[in-house]
Amino acid sequence: MRKILSGAALSILAAAGFSSHAQAAGWHYYDPECPVALGGKSMKFVAMQPKKNIDRECVALPDTGPSVIVLDAADNELRDMNWDVRVLRAKGPDAQPDPDSDAVSRLPVQKFRNGMVNFDQNFKEPGNYVLYARLTSNDGAKSYEGRHPFSVGLMTDEEFYLYIGFGVFTVAAGGAAFTLWRQGKLGFKIPDFSKPS
Repeated sequence: MRKILSGAALSILAAAGFSSHAQAAGWHYYDPECPVALGGKSMKFVAMQPKKNIDRECVALPDTGPSVIVLDAADNELRDMNWDVRVLRAKGPDAQPDPDSDAVSRLPVQKFRNGMVNFDQNFKEPGNYVLYARLTSNDGAKSYEGRHPFSVGLMTDEEFYLYIGFGVFTVAAGGAAFTLWRQGKLGFKIPDFSKPS
């Protein structure tokens, strides 16, 4: 039902001239970029659900289920470090989950010489999550740590306003049609049973 309403709302808003805003939900690889700040350095983040659609997301995966997360670091120093990458479950959109107790998955710590890692993540429950990355030099003297919050299977602000727009349009269209029907402007008129025949 949610997908039907969402599709109908998108169609209506597109017809009303908001198609450019609705199309902003899907974007090409790293466009716009989703940087993960690593304390002076950064890497790029993207999440996808290729079994469901071709959209690449930055902060909100639409559904639970099989997903792919990609991290890309162009900096040569980061490519020579040991990457500790985890997906954490957060208790809210602004929560700071603990990398040890709140981890739902963790990659083996290793180097990614090409600066890129992609991995499968099956999200079984909707909610708020955080991508956690800690990159450390071989001797442990230098490290960078970053977090990137995102949601899975939750209604986004954009969807919320789409539903409101769809509801307002439905009520307005229904009210107008009922008024025209009562006035007989739709080709037939409701009989007035208050008058004797």
